[in-house]
Amino acid sequence: MKFLPGIFLLIFLFSCGEEGKKKNNNPAQPSVKIKYPLPKSEDSLLALLKILPEDTNKVNVLNKLAFALYFTNPDTTILLAQQAVAIAEKINWQKGKANTLGTAGTGYWAKGDYPKALENYFAALKIDQALNNKVGIGKRLGNIGIVYTEQADYPKALDYYLKALKMDEELGDKNGIAPNLGNIGSVYNYQADYPKALDYYFRALKMNEKLGNKNGIAIQLGNIGVVYEEQAEYPKALDYYFRALKMDEELGDKNGIARHLGNIGSVYEEQADYPKALDYDFRALKMAEELGNKGGFAADLGNIGSLYTKTGKFKEAEEYLSKALAIDLEIGSLEGQKSREQSLSKLYDTTGRYELAFEHYKKYIAAKDSIANDDNTKKQTRMEMQYDFDKKTSSDSIRNSEQNKQEVLKHNQEIQQQKIYTYGGALGFALMLVVAGVSFRAYRNKQKANEIISQQKLLVEMKQKEVIDSINYARRIQQSMMPTEKYIVKNLNRLRIKN
Repeated sequence: MKFLPGIFLLIFLFSCGEEGKKKNNNPAQPSVKIKYPLPKSEDSLLALLKILPEDTNKVNVLNKLAFALYFTNPDTTILLAQQAVAIAEKINWQKGKANTLGTAGTGYWAKGDYPKALENYFAALKIDQALNNKVGIGKRLGNIGIVYTEQADYPKALDYYLKALKMDEELGDKNGIAPNLGNIGSVYNYQADYPKALDYYFRALKMNEKLGNKNGIAIQLGNIGVVYEEQAEYPKALDYYFRALKMDEELGDKNGIARHLGNIGSVYEEQADYPKALDYDFRALKMAEELGNKGGFAADLGNIGSLYTKTGKFKEAEEYLSKALAIDLEIGSLEGQKSREQSLSKLYDTTGRYELAFEHYKKYIAAKDSIANDDNTKKQTRMEMQYDFDKKTSSDSIRNSEQNKQEVLKHNQEIQQQKIYTYGGALGFALMLVVAGVSFRAYRNKQKANEIISQQKLLVEMKQKEVIDSINYARRIQQSMMPTEKYIVKNLNRLRIKN
């Protein structure tokens, strides 16, 4: 059991500091320029809040502070974001309200409260759409896709990721394109479509490298490691995990560090190096607990529980797996539930508790079926095909407009050619049917004629037989009435004697 692939959330979140530097275009909004720098430390931000009036600057600072705390203290993130929303409403700053609603959604996401996260993200999206704020729209679409990914609703997740990707491509926003590519790769990874997953991950990695985005590079390195681990290519998996771990250690990204530690432990577990596996899993567990990352904490608990099953520590295995499952149920993680139910089923089967093993196996199958069913797969395929078609026929592309026109022309020509083939085929088929009909009719007429001739011939033969039979019958009658030759001779002789 490995940690879930890294979902790139940060790029979609509000980034304050630049917003207040620009004059507001909405006449209803106050036109305020930034008066204070935005320090990086949380203490400095708190101090700054005390002296700021309730204007766009305070909304920005509240937002930045809220964002800085979303993993370590999501409740505080939500509280600060709500304060920012209240100020934005008071000064009638709609764009600021959308941004802070997005940050509140992120706080709920970090807590695992996905319905609330979606509620805030959709509220922010509605405002951004009303303002025609395409950058904001792209961010909200991406974050909504992340929540659906966490809920294992992959068709919806892919739908929103593709919409976000399309928006960022229209804007030429490489910083948005890169994480969307990675998140789409994660959807395919969850569905075990590893070639597509690797394709998107490597595309995302390449773009992040061009941008010099080390955080994005680390996430995609880790994601590629996950795919290689899934395919049992353990040396490659470890190579990418350690590269990702090194980069996150340089960046001081504790969330990334925790994820990579857990995944390295998972590879060692697959290789039956249980001491190393437990070492990395416990290190990951400790960091996830410090961060308040429930999803990661549950995954690490599950990894340790699985290891204890393999090493014969069944009591400890049950304890860790049960705790992990409780958290997965709390945050609504179907992927986590599927993994934990499967591990518990194996544990109870190993220890001879077959009824419990069967109960958890049924729950594992139910979770698995909920995640991947035929209707969802078909729906997802339709979404991807629609995105590909829209991308090819889009006339709004800045860099590829002429190429797109040619593609559209070629596409239409192919369609027209196909129509000609179709109509020609249909006409040929119709003619074939007509010829076949005429031939069949002639054949039937010939059959009928032959039948009539046969009947007439039979009738003639019967008439001839009747005539012949009549003649023979008359002859027999005639013969029976005429005296025989012997009779005549006898009578003549008699007459001669008398004379």
